Amino acid sequence: MLEPLSRDTLTKQATETLRRFILTEDLKSGDQLPSERELSESLSVSRNIVREALSVLVAEGLIVKQPGRGIFVTDFERDQIAPQIAVSVDYNGRSPAALSEARAAVELGAITLVARRITDEELDRLEAINRSLEENIHLHRSTIKDDVEFHTLLLQSTRNPVLVELIPLLLEHFRLSVLYRPSVIFHNPERIVAEHRKIIAALRAHDATGARQALIDHLYLQDFEV
Repeated sequence: MLEPLSRDTLTKQATETLRRFILTEDLKSGDQLPSERELSESLSVSRNIVREALSVLVAEGLIVKQPGRGIFVTDFERDQIAPQIAVSVDYNGRSPAALSEARAAVELGAITLVARRITDEELDRLEAINRSLEENIHLHRSTIKDDVEFHTLLLQSTRNPVLVELIPLLLEHFRLSVLYRPSVIFHNPERIVAEHRKIIAALRAHDATGARQALIDHLYLQDFEV
């Protein structure tokens, strides 16, 4: 049974992700962070978790929250903070590589059921999600929420309750991926839109083989591209 991460673990993970984001993106004093809502969507956690993480960074002197204006980077001592971004802990013993393998195994194993059982309404929803993802790319916003929704809907369309129970595995995969590569909060590859379209086209044709190949191409690029 996949156990959900504890609140303390999620807060720690969100804090480390945001700290790495500020440093690896080389944000300067006065630069504005995304809103709490956008950060919540990007990190796949609740807004309460985001607020707790931001409170830690306020206490560390990295950011300041200005009511009615937003969240801004302060003029902090980068040399003192930089050593903290090294990540050596695998949450609950789950490394990014192990999560990527498990996520790929689940989705690839499920794709035949998806091709057989997905409805026209669900396919329309996948296309709407992909359009939202494309729009967010052009607006330089995070697409992580859209990506999570896309792959969550694939598993839901199997109508298999056991596979649906594995959806938290996807969320944990995305959370840990953002922790190690926080740049995806701002920078999102446009190729994802085209890859999703290929998956949708194969599913509309109920072509399990084509859908599987499109998903292999997509997951390989997402999980192993550096």
